[in-house]
Amino acid sequence: MAAAALALAAIGFAIFKYSIRLPIGAFAATSFLLALLAVAFTGHGVAALQEAGVIPITNLGLKAVPLLGIHPTTETLGAQAVVLAAVVLDFLATRRSAAAASASVNASPRNRAGATGERR
Repeated sequence: MAAAALALAAIGFAIFKYSIRLPIGAFAATSFLLALLAVAFTGHGVAALQEAGVIPITNLGLKAVPLLGIHPTTETLGAQAVVLAAVVLDFLATRRSAAAASASVNASPRNRAGATGERR
């Protein structure tokens, strides 16, 4: 147990120390995959609750796509729509805050002087 805690602390330290050097753009595919998995897991979870009789079933008569977690019920697709909307809104908010941060860095007097080559 102590060895695992020590290993976790070492890995955490390494991540914080060297994370500046990691290209963040390389994680876009991973983020997309995690968003897709969140939608699929939501569909499977709601379908499991429906099979257990916890949530009612309103069948839409469509074909199921179990690989993507798509089950043809109103409750399943509604829950997946909520998760997908949350993912999209988070992506847009993150992108907006990144653009605002980039604009504020580019607008600073230090960067303007450095960009034109003039000295202060």
